[in-house]
Amino acid sequence: MLHKSVTSASTSVRAFVALFIAAALCVVAAGCSGGSGGGGGDDKTLNILTWETYDDPAWLDQFTENTGIKVNAVNVGSPAKVKANPDQFDVALVTSGWFDNYASAGLLEPIDSSKVTNAPNPGFDWKSVASSGGKQYGVLYNWGDQPLAWLDGSIPNSPELAKYLDAQGRPNDWNILWDPAFTGKVSVFDDPTSVMPMIPLALGFTDPYHLSPDQFQQMQDKLNALRPQIKRLTSGFNDQATQFTNGEATIGYLNIISEVPMLEKSGKKLDVNHQVKQGVPAWSDNYSITKGGAKKADSVYKFINYTMEVPWQARFIAATGNSGSLSLQQAQSPDAVKSGLTPDLLNASLIPATAGGEEFFKGLKFFESVGDLSKRIDVWNQFRLGMAT
Repeated sequence: MLHKSVTSASTSVRAFVALFIAAALCVVAAGCSGGSGGGGGDDKTLNILTWETYDDPAWLDQFTENTGIKVNAVNVGSPAKVKANPDQFDVALVTSGWFDNYASAGLLEPIDSSKVTNAPNPGFDWKSVASSGGKQYGVLYNWGDQPLAWLDGSIPNSPELAKYLDAQGRPNDWNILWDPAFTGKVSVFDDPTSVMPMIPLALGFTDPYHLSPDQFQQMQDKLNALRPQIKRLTSGFNDQATQFTNGEATIGYLNIISEVPMLEKSGKKLDVNHQVKQGVPAWSDNYSITKGGAKKADSVYKFINYTMEVPWQARFIAATGNSGSLSLQQAQSPDAVKSGLTPDLLNASLIPATAGGEEFFKGLKFFESVGDLSKRIDVWNQFRLGMAT
């Protein structure tokens, strides 16, 4: 693939995973399964590359009981498994922003929309962020944003900070993260592909993924200016939640909304703004079909459609705090509640915010492919040099 590996020990989680997916799919495309492609074997066995918590083993067993199709799920958090069996996957979870790379390398099969009978309905154009060259290569499974967050009561009541606040007194400007009032108190996670889009937005650039040379230099300077604000970069969801819980950080760029209920369990309230005035970076994770998986199309589409049903999605959202692929109406339905998605659990997710419709979604900047990925990673590595992790 065209990506440049990050040389530091704490590579971006999503970039790191993308490299493993690319390596795995490249082998699939090369036909290293003895000509069978993908997971090989019969079409009643599917091998999927997924994120941790996305496909609960008990749910997969139920799918097998109902369809006779066995699913072997490998979490992307287990790179050793991927290395050991790089040619085994029929389906992979691909994050928005990587479809151009994979599609241009011939690693994925276009989606046949006529076979997606339980189409996602989250309220935004999910197909456009799972497409490349006018072809759809993914089916939305989950999505989210990376908003501005702060501990309740942690924003000083001072005239100097008023310029960052909205009419309700809530932080509404990414530039608050650079204010001296929060020196050493800002939380940012160690992930250049996720964090760096926020920097151009803070600078007022409307497109954080396509920068001119001058804009890129401004982004680098702005990023470096953030260093005194951060005591250490966090290395995962739990780590960032812990940083807020123990007071090490009071404000920051949130990795994922499910951290909010994590803090609630510790007696802390984390306030969140999903509509920062400059825009908020967002992502989607999508089921994509490998060239080998296309040979098992009937089984693959049965699996995808099954995981789009309200009971499956409701359990997923309730268990993880993610957004899944349901509309607000579906998430409030009797079937969803019966499957465990109570009003409290629903309110802990991002789904209720979608009631804002176009006004809400227009502020989200879904990840796009960037032509300067190597440069961004180099800049990030320079930024983190000397910073404790």
